[in-house]
Amino acid sequence: MPRYQYVAIDADGRRKSGGLEAVDEASARALLVRKRLLPIEVDARGGGQRREAAPDRRLSRSAKLSHKALVMVTRQLATLIDASVPVDEALAMIAAQQEQPAARRIVADVQEGVIEGQRLADALNRHPWSFNGLYRAAVLGGEQSGRLGPVLLKLADYLERAQALRSKIQTALIYPAVLSLVALTVVVCLMIFVVPSLIEQFERFDQQLPLITQILIFTSRFLTTSWPLLLLALVGGLWFLRTLFSREPVRAAFDAFLLRAPLIGRWVVAVNASRFIRALSTLVSAGMPLLEGVRVARGSVSNREVAKAIGVMADRIEEGEPLSQVMRRSNVMPAMVCYMTQSGENAGELPAMLDKAAAHLDQEFEAFTTSALSLLEPAIIVLMGLVVASIVLAIMLPILQLNRLAIG
Repeated sequence: MPRYQYVAIDADGRRKSGGLEAVDEASARALLVRKRLLPIEVDARGGGQRREAAPDRRLSRSAKLSHKALVMVTRQLATLIDASVPVDEALAMIAAQQEQPAARRIVADVQEGVIEGQRLADALNRHPWSFNGLYRAAVLGGEQSGRLGPVLLKLADYLERAQALRSKIQTALIYPAVLSLVALTVVVCLMIFVVPSLIEQFERFDQQLPLITQILIFTSRFLTTSWPLLLLALVGGLWFLRTLFSREPVRAAFDAFLLRAPLIGRWVVAVNASRFIRALSTLVSAGMPLLEGVRVARGSVSNREVAKAIGVMADRIEEGEPLSQVMRRSNVMPAMVCYMTQSGENAGELPAMLDKAAAHLDQEFEAFTTSALSLLEPAIIVLMGLVVASIVLAIMLPILQLNRLAIG
């Protein structure tokens, strides 16, 4: 039997390559599907292997399209294809409009692959850092279903919404982080520049200083004399945490903890479920079978515990269970999403209902974030006030004690 070289996407959205023996190309693709791999390229002449090496010659992780450029390229390509412009000509027009040289080279290289006879999904595979597995799988589904233009338009919408969700998360965390940094800076400045000048006065007292004042003096001296050690400990701690979290078991355990943590667990579920639902809607709309769509959309989830549950969902779908039922049994999808998915299955409008479910999750996330910030910001201010009040009290107690001695 002939040997075929293949490039495929696994259940986690990662790119795989290798070789296998099959009677013909269709049999090779069927064998890959049975192995839970989504075939992107199957070639009996070894061409897949040559193109597999192409990204290593051309690119590194730093040479990729920015998110904004990716959305623009996707939307422009969708518009031109809907206008019946050939794919290679559309890519040439888009490449000529790119202001960044790196973006221009990437789009031009994809055009070169199309001119060489590759499908668009195969040509995108030259640049895996710019076009991830989910993106390429959606394009492949659009090409196979003959709906490439609408699929690209939906991809652009998905990318914009994903970026909007990331922006909301970042915006939600910026203000508490800045507020905490300012509070910490104020306290450190007081301990380093203000308190030492008062310590000299306190040391002249013959009386025993209050405990809170002794703690203040010790802390101030430690900060002023041992700050290099403190800085070294901070750097070492960050390095240790980075090394620790680079290990898969630790990351998995931490993700499981986040999922079950009070308050924040609900936020983690909403964010990951929204990413998964939107990705699945995009893939199913592109014509991809539901089972393969679930496995590819799993790569859009950042929490490993949720990804593991989605993997179990895919196995149960393969056994014949409906999507809404496996969602309900997974315990990582909100009840409202499961109900909306069931309604979509019954009405035969699953992609549209998945979009509505994702919009519902986004609204729930915004409401939860607003409520959490309304509690977090006053808590930080109160904590800062308590720390400053403790410093003032530690300074004032010896002064009041001296006044009593002077009067008495």
